[in-house]
Amino acid sequence: MVSIKTSYTKMKELLGIDVTIEELDNLLSFAKSEIDDFVEEEDMLVIDIKTSNRPDLWCAEGMVRDIKGILEQEAGIPDYEVNKSDYKVVVDSALASTRPYIACAIAKNLDLTDYSIKQLMQHSEKIDNSYGRKRKRSSIGMYNLSMIESPIEYKVIDKSHKFVPLEHEEEMDLPTILEEHEKGLEFGDIVKGYGHYPILLSANGTTLSLPPVINSNDVGRITEDTKEFLIEVTGTNYETVNVVLNILCQTMADYGADIYSVEIVYPPEIRDENDITPLLEKEEIIVDLDTINKYLGVKLTSDAGTDKLRERRFECESLGKANLKVKIPPYRKDVFHWVDIAEEIAIALDYNKLGATKWKVITTGGLLPETESENKVRSILVGSGGIEIFSNILTEPAILTTNVNMTKVDLVKLQNPVSLTYSVLRDRLFPLLINVLSKNTHETYPQSIFEVGEVVKIQGKRVLTQTHASYAFAGAEASFEDVHKRLHMMLDLLDTEYKIEPISHPAFTEGRSGKILIAEKICGVIGEIHPSVLELNQIWVPVVVFEIQLPSIPTLNCKKKFTD
Repeated sequence: MVSIKTSYTKMKELLGIDVTIEELDNLLSFAKSEIDDFVEEEDMLVIDIKTSNRPDLWCAEGMVRDIKGILEQEAGIPDYEVNKSDYKVVVDSALASTRPYIACAIAKNLDLTDYSIKQLMQHSEKIDNSYGRKRKRSSIGMYNLSMIESPIEYKVIDKSHKFVPLEHEEEMDLPTILEEHEKGLEFGDIVKGYGHYPILLSANGTTLSLPPVINSNDVGRITEDTKEFLIEVTGTNYETVNVVLNILCQTMADYGADIYSVEIVYPPEIRDENDITPLLEKEEIIVDLDTINKYLGVKLTSDAGTDKLRERRFECESLGKANLKVKIPPYRKDVFHWVDIAEEIAIALDYNKLGATKWKVITTGGLLPETESENKVRSILVGSGGIEIFSNILTEPAILTTNVNMTKVDLVKLQNPVSLTYSVLRDRLFPLLINVLSKNTHETYPQSIFEVGEVVKIQGKRVLTQTHASYAFAGAEASFEDVHKRLHMMLDLLDTEYKIEPISHPAFTEGRSGKILIAEKICGVIGEIHPSVLELNQIWVPVVVFEIQLPSIPTLNCKKKFTD
């Protein structure tokens, strides 16, 4: 959720109508927003935007753009002409592995006020901090065009390079900016992670900025006297960089600015072709209006559906047989599926006016047999003194391998993990119990913990998902007998015969571990954790564990699930 501050008077001016606070609050709901506070003496509205994937709404102009469609003041995708300029940006191939993408545009004939400048800066900061992930994915810069000559270089530069950063009066070299400037302290770690310093330079040698940290104090300062300026967005994601520029260009056009393009000259290490930005191609999606009607419980004709989508600032064309081709505004990247289009139609129809749909089938909820079986095991292990834990099925490879003396393990891996911490699916539970014990060495002993949950294993060309139960007991007097009696109690209460045979296992002490067999099939392990594993996890008391496959217990209703 994003919160912005804006003027009540200016909002009414943008809408072109006189509305009360209550009426404005109702209109803002069509832009997924609501008024959180109104400070009358300051003419200030605090507005909460209830969506994180519509950065185009994070300013008064963006919200009014949506509302004007609902008020039928405007319809369809807002359009403005993009003029060609002679400006170009040349990108250094050394940026390929760090922050390779940039998109730029020029805004001319602006008549800015102190208020509009503050609104622009607020919008930019909201996008940088939220959509841009605190400038890591994308960041925005704005510059006085009259001080810039083409071609602009976006390059890597030596750390000894100096310029006067914004809000300062003396030159500073790049490491000093990162260590002493307010924005350097806030965002400097991004650049430090690159191992080099990106810079934007005018052809006359003037420094524009050290992206994504800070602008220069001359070129990078926007005032009421600035009539023409350059907008740039740098980042690590090509689509994000370009959609952010599209949002800013649309906002500038709403201010009455003339928009000019900029050529981006990429090296082959980054892109095979150059760009002329902003990229304003309108993506399209084809939807079935009959499906949407059924989904919403309405009966819209193709013409009515088209009108409602135009109210939501889309372009729409009927393809016959209830199919609609919908063109998406270039400042939006949140529409992927027909359900997104259905949501837009529902907003245009007003959720409050949509009739309730009666249930056609009445069902009674209940637990699955597998869940009932798992809960039975949980109750037994709680009765034996255990405290249940809940760990993530996604985990770090080391927890399942090196931390328990195991190296040759075939794990199911995520193709594009967000971080190493959540990059593989667990194939057993007891290493997660060991990990929890390692984080609780400051607590009183003995400690008894258990988990009942799914694990995922690779079997040939198939993936097997099944439920395991694992129990761990840690304490100065912990022994094989302590964990064996808990296993015995559990299987005895489940009316299951079993036996234990010796086994060699790298995670367990030799001679104090075994394999659990039910109906002559191996279904688990039991034993004392090896001292070297305890040392790796900095646990200084003995630990004993067992782990068993619940589908192997015949009295339980737990199924194995295979995926090809």
